[in-house]
Amino acid sequence: MKGGKLHVIWLWGLLFLMTACGDDDYYYPSVKLEFVTVKTGDDGRIQTLIPDKGEALPVAEDRTGSVIAANTYKRVMSNYEVLSDGSAATIYSLQSLIVPLPKPEDDPVYKDGIKQAPVEVVSIWLGRDYLNMILNLKVSTGKGHTFGIVEDVSELKTNGIVNMLLYHDANSDEEYYNRRAYISVPLEQYMDEEHPDRTINIKFTYCTYDKDGSAVVSEKYCDPGFDYTPGQN
Repeated sequence: MKGGKLHVIWLWGLLFLMTACGDDDYYYPSVKLEFVTVKTGDDGRIQTLIPDKGEALPVAEDRTGSVIAANTYKRVMSNYEVLSDGSAATIYSLQSLIVPLPKPEDDPVYKDGIKQAPVEVVSIWLGRDYLNMILNLKVSTGKGHTFGIVEDVSELKTNGIVNMLLYHDANSDEEYYNRRAYISVPLEQYMDEEHPDRTINIKFTYCTYDKDGSAVVSEKYCDPGFDYTPGQN
């Protein structure tokens, strides 16, 4: 697998990509807050919103006025409303997600070793070919935290198992305040072209805190793990 950069973020005002303009007391109607995929057109404006469950929706109005790379898909968290007739969506806010492509342990990006600063998993779930998670971090400045996913596919062909390990380098940031990190790990690359409907078991390991506040490795999401069927979850 090709090498690449790890995802380095600054957690103060974590990953805010775009938000709608207006007064602080602006009232949002009944909206959904979800991880979604958006697609842009030739002008870089968002044309389509793809929820993790349900059909893709044309965007009737994007109140953020966002312009990103043309003709691309982007993974985001969004406040959006589906029109009453279900025909389209109105976007009220967008927030970037960390989307780390899993890489093997011997990839050059991990040349300085596998870092496992502890996190707390607030929520984790499968959604439209992604393993999604909300993490709670303890930070001081929140600057320079680095995330990645270390993959082990040695059991993929024989047993349909992919082992994943969360890479987290806190960059010596002190643990004072709580901040959230939003991560969406792509899974489509594990699809077997000969058996496209084959279910794959994703086992996820991460470093967290024990009851005394010490760092420990957790295999909570390894047994049974997450059963992923491409195109279905």
